[in-house]
Amino acid sequence: MLRVIRRGRGGAGDEGVATSVLVMTMAVLLAAGLLMVGRIAQADDMFTRAQAGADASALGTLAPLRDAAVSLALEGRDPSGAGYWLTGDPEKAAKKYADENDVNVTEVRLSGMAGDTAMVAVASKECQLKREDELTEKERDDLRHRRHLCTDRSGRTGIGRVAAKKAVAEMIPPACTFDLWDPGPDDTGAGPVRRLVCAGIQVYPGGDRAKVTRLFKLRLVDAEDPIKYDGRPDGLAGGGVVVSECAKTGKKPAEDLSFGAAVVAWALCWKGTPYAWGGGNYSGPTRGVCCSPGGYDGRNYFGFDCSGLTLYAVYQASRGRIALGHFTGNQLDDRRGRPVSLNALQAGDLLFFGAYPTHHVAIYYGDNQMVEAPQTGDVVKISPLRSPTFARRFG
Repeated sequence: MLRVIRRGRGGAGDEGVATSVLVMTMAVLLAAGLLMVGRIAQADDMFTRAQAGADASALGTLAPLRDAAVSLALEGRDPSGAGYWLTGDPEKAAKKYADENDVNVTEVRLSGMAGDTAMVAVASKECQLKREDELTEKERDDLRHRRHLCTDRSGRTGIGRVAAKKAVAEMIPPACTFDLWDPGPDDTGAGPVRRLVCAGIQVYPGGDRAKVTRLFKLRLVDAEDPIKYDGRPDGLAGGGVVVSECAKTGKKPAEDLSFGAAVVAWALCWKGTPYAWGGGNYSGPTRGVCCSPGGYDGRNYFGFDCSGLTLYAVYQASRGRIALGHFTGNQLDDRRGRPVSLNALQAGDLLFFGAYPTHHVAIYYGDNQMVEAPQTGDVVKISPLRSPTFARRFG
């Protein structure tokens, strides 16, 4: 006899339903997982692009300082005289590169004596919108009243997260030295000139801007300079070899001095400092160079020569705005100096001795006296006024 066996609802039919439910559940979980992975990937991409924007902004902040240093070098001036006080607003420089990378600058901070290290913090312009269940009560209220909204990459607006990043960059200048160079009889016939050589490359005279710019490196670094940048040169330490009287007493020249009086005061900070042929830069005394026309080797001394003292004093008095060349002829011909009659001298005027080319420069002190770095074997001092050929007034 043929038997017919009827299966109830709990048989194969139930197994099919359970399988369908499992497949649907897995599909939902997979979709949720893909959505989560997509949000994580979007966030990672947003933070990566924010870091790239911070890096570019930090490096770009120092570009004006590098350009100022290059310009000084091409003019035959010591590029160490470039400080951020010559360049303008660091936030403006940072914003230029931030805008190019779709980030907003939230903070810019310079460090180092010359402002040669820059920290820039940024936040991404785009955001990742929060889900409804992620919003706080305050954020829900902001959303209802359309406050503090941001836009994601698809153009939707709402309450969201931004990517915040920061970067630190530093300008690394090349090692530069001055020496006397004779271009030879086939050149102008002007005789030896003071040459500037950086990293083994002649920068002045005749330097190529593109090549010189490559010598001044902009690099990302891990930390800011521990020295706080205060927006002005100091120049009283003397490289740790000698210390100025102003540093010893803790009394810098007063802030409210006239420009000419400030020139005199900054020069007198180094009264008693030895003469060194080729010595002195915008920050203070340095080891000299070889060799003077009389055969004196300045490398045996740490101090100032005549034009080293005057360029230092004018630079400090101008708070880094006037960086003179390290040669009497450069200083005499500098267009920022106004010719002054020798019977109308004022304190701080630069005094030049000898016809072209001049061979000495000093600073008028007043009362028929002058401050000078006279010659090898002598020191920075106040001397009776001699008979200058020219005078120039800066500031």
